[in-house]
Amino acid sequence: MSGTTSPIPTARIVVGIDGSAHGWAALAWAAEQASALRVPLHLIHAFAPDIPMLGFGTTDQSSVLAEGRRLLATATARVHSLNSRLVVTTSLPPGFASPALVGASRDATMVVLGAVGHGLLSRASIGAVAQQVAAHARCPVVIVGHEGHTEGTHQRIVVGVDGSTSSMNALHNAFGHAAARGAELVVVHSWEAKGPADPTLQTDSSWPAYESHLEQAVGREIAASSTQHPAVKVRHEVVRSSPVAALIQAADTADLVVVGARGTGGFAGLHLGSVSGRLLGRTACPLVVVHTREA
Repeated sequence: MSGTTSPIPTARIVVGIDGSAHGWAALAWAAEQASALRVPLHLIHAFAPDIPMLGFGTTDQSSVLAEGRRLLATATARVHSLNSRLVVTTSLPPGFASPALVGASRDATMVVLGAVGHGLLSRASIGAVAQQVAAHARCPVVIVGHEGHTEGTHQRIVVGVDGSTSSMNALHNAFGHAAARGAELVVVHSWEAKGPADPTLQTDSSWPAYESHLEQAVGREIAASSTQHPAVKVRHEVVRSSPVAALIQAADTADLVVVGARGTGGFAGLHLGSVSGRLLGRTACPLVVVHTREA
């Protein structure tokens, strides 16, 4: 193993390795997914100067590289303990993790990483690397936020939709996960009034009309994906609640929550919507943030 990038397969799952508890949970989830999809894993560790285990302000690059190689060797051994036939490649690029993972996302099936790493003050909030990669990656990003919840047990995938192109991409992605796992797909649209002029507040009949409109719009997208995955059982729910609260609650009985990177609100220049951003690290199961791949 060296400090240069190993030969990279065209279809692969990229995993960020940092030695944290969430990072190891992310690796286990990614190894299970790679085994199911029969694709290789590519493990990336990049040195950041605020990792406490290495000491602040260290200038000994040989010790930094040695620690990185040790982490990658340990990670590879963990993967092979789960599946000895899984192809694993590694890279140890210089610099910070976020640019390396975002760059690797350009030709990856997905990028998987822990919600909280070894960064400075990382225990205070969602990790900076997770936020940056979720915002800027070119492929779906899976954030694993709990060490004890990496294996599917509920046979249920939850996807949040709001009628936006991003959420429809998330819906199609969620169908793929449900089909691969033989799981039920629960499609959740959660609505909150945005002000007194919101049409659903005007009359008692407004809410049923709104609910019917959403069911029809999302129903067309469900029908399109169902032709490719006819065996997937689908349930569609339209609820009055905060989208974040509704999806956090749904995650308690799900194996995976899938959302689009951006919804219908905010500004066009934003890379991560308020709902997907607020869900990072807060769901009881892994969270998938789906991006529209750009050329």
